[in-house]
Amino acid sequence: MSWLPTPLRLSAASCSLAALAGAQVTSAPRVPVLSHAELTRELEQVVRGSEGVAALVNLGIARSGRRIDALRIARGPEAAGRPGILVVGALDVELAWTSALVLDHAKTLLARAATDEAARALLETTTLWLVPCANPEAAERRSAAPRAQLAATGPGVDDDRDGRNGEDGPADVDGDGVIGWMRVLDPRGEWVEDPADARVLVKADGTKGQRGRWKLLLEARDADGDGEAGEDPPDDVVVNRNFPQGWTEHAREAGRYATAEPEARALADFVVRHPEIALVVTYGLLDNLAEKPKSKDDAGRRSPNPAEGIPGADASLLAEIGRRWKALGGTSGKSDALDAGTFQAWIQAQRGLWTVNLAPWSVPLDEKPREQPAEAPDGAQPAQQPSGKPAAPRKDDEPKPSDDAKRLRWFDARPELAGFRPWTRIEHPDFEHVEVGGFAPFALHEPPPETRAEIADRTFALLSELALLLPRVEIAQARATDLGAGLWRIDAVLVNERLLPLASALGRRTRSVRPARVALELSAGATLVAGPRQELVADLAGSGGRRELAWIVRTSSLDLVHVSVETDSAGSARVRPEVQR
Repeated sequence: MSWLPTPLRLSAASCSLAALAGAQVTSAPRVPVLSHAELTRELEQVVRGSEGVAALVNLGIARSGRRIDALRIARGPEAAGRPGILVVGALDVELAWTSALVLDHAKTLLARAATDEAARALLETTTLWLVPCANPEAAERRSAAPRAQLAATGPGVDDDRDGRNGEDGPADVDGDGVIGWMRVLDPRGEWVEDPADARVLVKADGTKGQRGRWKLLLEARDADGDGEAGEDPPDDVVVNRNFPQGWTEHAREAGRYATAEPEARALADFVVRHPEIALVVTYGLLDNLAEKPKSKDDAGRRSPNPAEGIPGADASLLAEIGRRWKALGGTSGKSDALDAGTFQAWIQAQRGLWTVNLAPWSVPLDEKPREQPAEAPDGAQPAQQPSGKPAAPRKDDEPKPSDDAKRLRWFDARPELAGFRPWTRIEHPDFEHVEVGGFAPFALHEPPPETRAEIADRTFALLSELALLLPRVEIAQARATDLGAGLWRIDAVLVNERLLPLASALGRRTRSVRPARVALELSAGATLVAGPRQELVADLAGSGGRRELAWIVRTSSLDLVHVSVETDSAGSARVRPEVQR
């Protein structure tokens, strides 16, 4: 029997996304970009209006002194084994906007729970931990002036080894309020113009006879006079490179040691303190739903490295979740980000938890090229293509556009977004030929405002679907067979009807997920004759996985005998055996 009523089971055919999210018509745009102070006020307002269903829990204090808060949403007492889902947003500076996305999930669920039985059942059986902004500096960097997309928020080191620290960082050289990209004409450069679109730079390929001619840098000056620009910024450490799994010693973005950054330590400590968390959802640069994760079966490895591949069973289940995400109309971009030292890699490899990583939006790469006017004889006006007529097919000898060239097509079709700044020659105080432009800060990671409500609906639908997939251990049957002379044989069957097994293959390998504890409870007057009083079940498959157990007891009454199962994150049960007729 499902632990949630049927109406919450999600399918694209059965209900609209607006219905899933309980969207309400409002004059204020959904999922705005929020500062940390604005987010804090919104969280406090959600708690005040939740009638005790939501509570604000402080995880820690960021290096700047700003709070890192989690929103706990659950109804009723904290029953043993009640599973939890952790949702983390704004861990990466580039996706600061996802703090409002996580906040929107809280508002949507609470609004639905007021009238929807399925939503109320979810709140009574599952605990949601929502961390809208795991990196408070992300929100502040997004709204700071001059506007700049700078991933590092932790203390810097002497990158250029000149005895000074942080003296040569990014700067708004042209004074336009934006720290963008700067390309410097230099024979030592590694970049050339994309043959398909000269506004885009690609790495020169020497095997094709290409010779680099541009250096590509963040807009900066040579403040220390060493011939380089912006090579020693005041900040170097990236919070999402400061977690233990794959932490890279001596890498400037990794920090002095793993979890040296208070934001990383706060999030890691929180996860360790909450064994009820069964699944983690992250909104960030990493994505494991766009395509099936790389797999590698090697049961003998003691220290798994997801970068080399995760066990095939885990990869197949994540691929199934990805299929369901696509069935909901969801899209996500292929993850190109490195996972060394990330929260996502640590959660998966060292904590063994089910981890769904989603880049909730990426610039579409399927925008059709703009139509080119047909050639005309000298002195004649070119013929105009009829509106809506597709462009001529690309010839085989035409250069294939890079992904950035495809992204630029999309921005060209939407000039109001100002996602690309044309390269403009400037007078630079330190270099001869310098042009400033390129993709605008955050443009490649922030969806247009008018699309965010739909993204919020789809991701909420996925979150609701994930709640239905969590493992749930139940005692399907407990029977007693009379053997005579006061002896009884007790048989019990554990089942897990959900898609996900009790523990992932990585969780079993690392032994970080506690097994289910099955116990035969005997009151005074009953004695155990055969079988273990307690048995640990570490492996219980999903989709109907079963485990059969048996004992022999001596008792005068079955009222003195109970079979119980306890788990940290997959439910608990206690039943009295029924006489087998």
